Amino acid sequence: MTHQQLIAMDPRSGVPQATAARLVRSFLDRHGSGLDDLLRRFPSVPGPAFRHAIESCLKAGDTMPELQIALEEACDTLLSLRAEEFRPLPVDEGKRVNIDAGLRWYAARLRDLAQAARHM
Repeated sequence: MTHQQLIAMDPRSGVPQATAARLVRSFLDRHGSGLDDLLRRFPSVPGPAFRHAIESCLKAGDTMPELQIALEEACDTLLSLRAEEFRPLPVDEGKRVNIDAGLRWYAARLRDLAQAARHM
């Protein structure tokens, strides 16, 4: 038996719902506040501004290659923070490993989204 995949269309726009922009919006809606919380620990990166830079690429008129580049740059920025000092919050006492894991997790998700933008 073959595996068929149905493409759900957005009735308002006529665009497939699984577009990279929709995936990025959904990801930021679900995980954006956690990303902001993680980035609050790094004085060199203003958390909400980081997320807003990605969201700015979701405006009408921007192309998927622009979104892909923004997501790849965001991924690289997150990975570069692993080498930087951070301001621990009280909940972070002795948990640098958790901060590094969080940076890698968000970077991996952004890399996945960049690959989706490349293929759509």
